[in-house]
Amino acid sequence: MVGFRPDDVGKIFGQDHLLDLLINWSEDLKQIPQSVLFAGPYGVGKTSIARILASKLVSSKTDLKEINAADARGIEDVRSWAESAKFSPLGAGGKVYIIDELHQMTTAAQSALLKVIEEPPANIYFFLCTTEPFRLLPAIKSRCTVLELKLLGVQDTRRLLAFAFKGKFNNEILDAIHVKSGGHARDAVKMAEIAIMTNVVNVDDLSGKVGFGRSEIEGIFLNLFRNKVGLNQLQVLTSIQDSELVVQIMDYMLDMAVMEGNEFVVRKFGELIKVRIAKREHKINAGEQILHFISAYLT
Repeated sequence: MVGFRPDDVGKIFGQDHLLDLLINWSEDLKQIPQSVLFAGPYGVGKTSIARILASKLVSSKTDLKEINAADARGIEDVRSWAESAKFSPLGAGGKVYIIDELHQMTTAAQSALLKVIEEPPANIYFFLCTTEPFRLLPAIKSRCTVLELKLLGVQDTRRLLAFAFKGKFNNEILDAIHVKSGGHARDAVKMAEIAIMTNVVNVDDLSGKVGFGRSEIEGIFLNLFRNKVGLNQLQVLTSIQDSELVVQIMDYMLDMAVMEGNEFVVRKFGELIKVRIAKREHKINAGEQILHFISAYLT
């Protein structure tokens, strides 16, 4: 598999509105703010950009700390990072903390983090990544330079896959991958990799071998939230191989539906939302979470 991940800002696709800024930062490291918040949908390049910038700032691998806030989300976790941030970088460059899934942090942990990013020590950088900025403390957003990333358009997906896969696909297949991926670069790359491994030669081939894409899964949940779905679509959710992706989409769309005041979702899935909060502590697996959802829908 190609496993394409950009290693330079010039290889970031679909974020042209940020390109000049990122090039300037790459050429003049003094311009990079010490606290940057990368906000935007899943799989569009937030962590990739953070890593590219970090690679220019650090001179020793030990000075790059990557943290997943879905696993380390409590106040004690933040205190340990804050304590380590007091120490100077081991190398000649800076020290960078990349914190992914920031919205998974508890409110208390976010408050503790706020104290650190308000006055970071010299040469210490915090690159924060989130798909759900509305779940962050407003003060965190106000203390950071916020870069908003967006979904890829069809031309962006064409350019990305043509670059990553050296023109192996025609535009018809590229456009079909774009639709299935829903504009998420990471999903598009994964689908293209599967298409190569399974010798996809046309769009019909693609549908049969790549399986359900993000936009198709989102469509199922949208119909569910409108109470317009049959048992066959519920069964589809359990048959999708990437159950982690299904749960990721489920979590996001539940949050958005609640924010939008969808009374059906609030009434139907109130208990499930409590389970979702508990799962972060008890590590309920993705398959069980999908079954919880289906159970709540059928009740």
